[in-house]
Amino acid sequence: MKISKKSGNPWAAVTIEDLEGSVEVLFFGETYLAYSTVLAEDAVVVLKGRMRRRDEALSVQAMELSLPDIVSTADGAPVAITIPESRCTQPLLERLVEVLRSHPGGNELHVHVRTRTGRTVVRAGDGLRIDRTSSLYGDLKALLGPNCLV
Repeated sequence: MKISKKSGNPWAAVTIEDLEGSVEVLFFGETYLAYSTVLAEDAVVVLKGRMRRRDEALSVQAMELSLPDIVSTADGAPVAITIPESRCTQPLLERLVEVLRSHPGGNELHVHVRTRTGRTVVRAGDGLRIDRTSSLYGDLKALLGPNCLV
């Protein structure tokens, strides 16, 4: 949070990212006050705003923000993650199982292992079903990197 020198009102600049890139999003005045409590790291959001270009930088001025119901928007699809074959070590896989077990739920898990010649998909057993939440996604990104979600 920052305070405007001109008006004295709070505002914030946050980075929103997806698998393709990121953009700075500016929350001013009433918009900041309305949504400041839901701005959190690794939260999945739906954003409506106005594109702004200042010098050569592109940003978005937020107008509306909402938190989608991640489970219903996925239409029952399995959670899919990708891991390079070179990272599939015993310690990493043990930690991955710990993370997954800390988010029990009803969603199936598919692990895509990238190899030199392509990709192998492993379907986790029914004993390792997970809950599709932004908290799970944050934990997976912290362990496997920002591009781990398929």
